[in-house]
Amino acid sequence: MLLGAWCAQAASSPMTLVSEGEADPVRSAITRKEAWTRDASARLRAQADRRVKEGPWSVTFDRPSGIALDLHDYYSEAPYFWPNPDDPNGAYILHEGRVNPDRFTANRAALYNMSDAVFTLGAASYLFDDARYGQRAARIVHTWFINPKTRMNPHLENAQAIRGVNTGRPSGIIQGREFIRAIQGMEFLEESGGWDPKDQAAVHKWFEEYLRWLTQSRNGLLEKASTDRHATWWTAQVAAVATFVGDTAAARTAFDFYRDRVFAKQAREDTSSAREEARAVPGDSVAEIEAATVVCRIGDVQGVDLWGARGKNGSTLGSLIDNLQPYLSNPRRWSREQATDLETDGLSFLAFAGMGLKRPEYIALYQKLEHPDNAWLSVVDLVVGRWEASGHQTRH
Repeated sequence: MLLGAWCAQAASSPMTLVSEGEADPVRSAITRKEAWTRDASARLRAQADRRVKEGPWSVTFDRPSGIALDLHDYYSEAPYFWPNPDDPNGAYILHEGRVNPDRFTANRAALYNMSDAVFTLGAASYLFDDARYGQRAARIVHTWFINPKTRMNPHLENAQAIRGVNTGRPSGIIQGREFIRAIQGMEFLEESGGWDPKDQAAVHKWFEEYLRWLTQSRNGLLEKASTDRHATWWTAQVAAVATFVGDTAAARTAFDFYRDRVFAKQAREDTSSAREEARAVPGDSVAEIEAATVVCRIGDVQGVDLWGARGKNGSTLGSLIDNLQPYLSNPRRWSREQATDLETDGLSFLAFAGMGLKRPEYIALYQKLEHPDNAWLSVVDLVVGRWEASGHQTRH
């Protein structure tokens, strides 16, 4: 009876990044083979056909050498730390901007692949009404979150470690942002109706424990108190996970924290917090705005309007995007010293901000920019296509 009540509640709960009011019309349009769905749905199906043959993944499959950890603990290493040439057996030392290619990255790669596969297959299962994709997604989810032999422990205590210094840092929590897309994939999987209710309940329990760790652990609280994009991505994770598990109080707290603390105190007209500016990495400014847009999008789907939040000097998310827009159109115009090139993989924020702020020029820029051919952006393209087909216009 309790399981039946939980399933009834889950079935009626809204989704996280793509609302039910968007997903249903997109699926119907794909079924009718409407012209605006053809390219994006073909790309999504191609990605699903690739992912259905891959995985599953687990943190237990690859482990770091010389580190004493529980087999089920996620582990990753900070990118800019290297062995000390004067003390090869001593603590690693910092070389800012120089990525150590020999650091342990297997768990992080597995987390990305798992999350992308679950999103891809869950979306394909729902939008194409194809149980084959859903069955594979369910197996991948079971391996990562449920199977006692392969499940990940629900925390990121050992992320971004520095050998010889610590076994994990608060800043590693940002790697958990991959879970947000996995959550949306599982919500598509729930809607498809082919997911075992017992597995659904087990995954929800996993994320309840992860949410508790995010909001109560020392590392989680330190990440929350950070003064850059890390705090914004922490907020986005809390909002997404709370929405997924139906914790409306935690979701509301995340939305309030974003509006009253994160955006109000960090957003500046130069598109970056003080720490981001000091790092002089244009991609970090993009990541900060992307994280803010994800929080606003989650709020939007939940009926909470965060788009109008104001930061320092009266800045808004729109004004920050406006300041960054010339550099998105032409990254060579970025005037600060660059540690990395400007990446455009995460520029889906332009699409969501365009719809949320009713700024079609952002959508036009998103469509103009070159971006990778992946399932996430294919679904974004479908959502944008539905938005345009419903009467909105973009200026090209």
